[in-house]
Amino acid sequence: DPPIIYRYNECVRIALMAQNMTAMFVSTEDLFDDLPVEVRFVEASSFVKGGTALRQFMIDEFCPAENISPESLREGVRRLDVQLSNMQIDPYGDLKNVVGRLCDAIAVGTDDARDPYDVYLANLDVNGPGYFQTYTFDHDRQSMVRFLDNAKGVQEGDIGGAESVFDQLATEATGLLNFKKKLQPDKSDDDTGNTNDQDEYVAPDTRACGRPNNIGWLDLLGDEEVTGVKAGDKDTSFDSDNWREVIQNKQATR
Repeated sequence: DPPIIYRYNECVRIALMAQNMTAMFVSTEDLFDDLPVEVRFVEASSFVKGGTALRQFMIDEFCPAENISPESLREGVRRLDVQLSNMQIDPYGDLKNVVGRLCDAIAVGTDDARDPYDVYLANLDVNGPGYFQTYTFDHDRQSMVRFLDNAKGVQEGDIGGAESVFDQLATEATGLLNFKKKLQPDKSDDDTGNTNDQDEYVAPDTRACGRPNNIGWLDLLGDEEVTGVKAGDKDTSFDSDNWREVIQNKQATR
């Protein structure tokens, strides 16, 4: 395995070498001009400060010099953004975020700034065309969702004292692992008068976001929609599960 570089002076030296290599590549026209125009715009726009100045630079300087219309350039930058979204987060995540913000900046005040899918994908209005009713579930008391819902909130920038943090984690872990139920003797149903040991689950308001709880419309879906197998089918196995039989049948026919 290659050595891990962590010392400050080593990181600074590598960063300077990378910057010098990039500057040398950009200054070499035979190499830099072979890149697509949208990639060259990302490099040129990195030196412009402010959204208004960026759009003015694109319209007045970059587009005339590259003989391209602003509409075509915006389309190319959006295409580059989509391509980067299909790349690995490491190391392309930061570059993808920069290109995404660049798309939004150069589209301000144009028809491209209007996303026709927003009313379907980002509209929380119950009367919107793309509104979709969701609801919270009755999670088991030992589930991770219930554990996180019962976690106490900590003020931002403060984790509290070590003792309080330990007590909180110990209490929550006890509830998650059901230690209390094991340590304390079970009470009979005659003493409690309750025959159902599963308490009713209520999602916190911060996560429910006004959604109802356990409407049950998901239960209306048939077995075929949920599991991919029709109800009443005797053979519920998939073809990939019978690979041994397939091989044996092929060998027997030879």
